[in-house]
Formats: sequence, C-alpha cells, structure tokens
Amino acid sequence: MTKKSSIEFEDMNLQVGVRLQIMSSQSANPTVHYTTLIGFVPGEYLLLKIPQENGAMAQGENVIIRVFSGVSVFTFSSKIESVVTAPRAFLLLEFPNAIQKVGLRKAVRVKANLPVKIKSGSDPKNFKMATLSDISLSGALVSTARPLGTSGDLIDIEFTLRDQASDRDVTITTTASIRSVQQSAGSTADGATFHTVYSHGINFHDIGAADQVILQNFVYETLLIHRT
Repeated sequence: MTKKSSIEFEDMNLQVGVRLQIMSSQSANPTVHYTTLIGFVPGEYLLLKIPQENGAMAQGENVIIRVFSGVSVFTFSSKIESVVTAPRAFLLLEFPNAIQKVGLRKAVRVKANLPVKIKSGSDPKNFKMATLSDISLSGALVSTARPLGTSGDLIDIEFTLRDQASDRDVTITTTASIRSVQQSAGSTADGATFHTVYSHGINFHDIGAADQVILQNFVYETLLIHRT
C-alpha cells in the first residue's frame, strides 16, 4: 500500500448504500463487522445500519470505520452516539474529523486458494481445474499438477469471487499471459504422498471494469482480514 494522507470527508465521495467495515477501537484484536451507510449530514453525524451480529456495537463505543473506493482504502475514527432499534434500526455516529487514505497498489498480492478453470480457446467446454494460490489486481499465481505452457503463452481462465457489496458470487473470465513457471515439491494434507507442483505467474489482460472493481474489493477485504 502507498503512503497515508489526510483528506476531507467529501473526497471519499461516499454514496448511500456503500458497504463499510466497523470495529471497536478499544480492543487490541477487534472483530470486524460489516455495515451499510444509510445517510449523513456533513459536520454533524453519520447513519449506519446495525451489523447483523446482535449486540456487536454499543452506545458510547469508540469505533474505526474503513471503506474501499476505487483503488483506495479510507479509514476514520468515530463514536457511537446512539443505537436506535425502533421504529427503524440504525447507528448514529459522530461525524469524523480526521480521515486517512491509503492507495492500493496493483502489485499487492494476497493469499487466495481459489479453484480456477483453464479453458481451451478452441473448445470452451474443454477445461482443466487448477488453483489460484495468490492474486493481485494485475495477475495471480496458478498452481497445477502439469505445466500449462511456457513464458509468453496465453491462457483463458475462469474463477469466482465473492462480491461483498452485493453479497453474491461473480464469475470472472479473462485472458492471461504466463510470465514465469516454477517447479516444486508438494504433498497431500497428511503429508503421506509427494508430487510435483507447477506454479505459473500470470498477468491478466482484459478484465472488464465491473469485474475489476470486484477484484479490487476482494484484494482489499482479504488484506483487511489479515491485518485485523
């Protein structure tokens, strides 16, 4: 991630319905909860949905809010002024006075362990299954039992990511070029059987704008999970 910088609330360009992370700032190892922005009055307050986990947030609690927009992570502190349950359920928070922005570099990689289909350009119904071992905004590491090709070769791949914003699975299909191939020894979970693993570094070529946002969110969410 790039260097943090202070920004104004308006610079985040937050829209009603955007998904947020909220966690207590009073715990050394806080639990991350997910919520949604309902509305705000600049300089006065924020309105958020109450996280699904019952009792997760309490009145008077100091919290940290994170939101992802484009290729940046915004973080700010606030305080829960009220937990309203009727006639509508929402959190009333103090308006933030200090916001930090961290740019998400395309080179940042996160562990994935996702199933991926390696498809044939001439016969789309013919494919091989492999594993995405890690992933970034620009490429991934694909692990297979047999080599997929050599450096410079093109492959068609298909994998599925969970879109947290819409809470649904999204299938991404793209072309990628093999950047490198490395051979190593692998084993079964119990360590009883050893086999050869081929790790392919690949670069994505033509991911659409909508799928790119979903990929960005996946990388961002995974980074935050490992940081908290």
